[in-house]
Amino acid sequence: MKDYKYQISSFLLCLILGSISLYSQEAPTKDFELWNAVGIDYSVSKKFKISLSEHLRLKENAQTTDAYFTELSLEYELFKDFEIGVGFRHITKNDNQGAKQGFEDHFRYNVDLSYKYDINRFTASHRLRYQNKNQLGVDEADGDLTSQGVRVKSGLKYDFKNSPFTPSFSLEIFNKFTKNDTFKISTYKTSKYRLTYGLSYKWDEVGKFRLFYRRENNIIEKQPKNVNILGLNYVYSIN
Repeated sequence: MKDYKYQISSFLLCLILGSISLYSQEAPTKDFELWNAVGIDYSVSKKFKISLSEHLRLKENAQTTDAYFTELSLEYELFKDFEIGVGFRHITKNDNQGAKQGFEDHFRYNVDLSYKYDINRFTASHRLRYQNKNQLGVDEADGDLTSQGVRVKSGLKYDFKNSPFTPSFSLEIFNKFTKNDTFKISTYKTSKYRLTYGLSYKWDEVGKFRLFYRRENNIIEKQPKNVNILGLNYVYSIN
């Protein structure tokens, strides 16, 4: 069983690293962003958890609001080490590019399948996510094209003995559905990837704080973009 777990981890990490090396040759633009979030988790049972969180993201060297949104997510453990989850976001997005600018309302939902397991003091995790997003109040005739795709994420965290600190690392690739007008079909195309380094601190009876640095590279844009992201999250859990 352990050999099987190692093979899954190695395959997914190689897949992501291969995607990174394939698309990292462009000369991109750069930006720095701040991502902040505060949330609450409620464990309905040992298998079922509900989470609610508020998020604020700043762009253009953290001087301009990029988006703020509310997220509701549900997670259920199907059986040992396997979980299914759904998430819903109401997003207010600041579109400050082009002729028509202003804050726009979007709705996004996602469906997740997750698998995690322990290797000594390490915990490895893998997640497959389908997501779908569209702008509210605007139909396709007015330019609202539904954005949908699949994301693959693999992560690793380490549990220090008798320590409240937990370091982590993850790699994630994003695949968009792109329409082929000739054959009228949709295909996958890698659109961006993320590398994240995090450090969590669990404070008893107060909650969990997480500081992370994230590198995000957009790949299929007309002008590729590299984004450096610094984030701070706080979650209070009700068991």
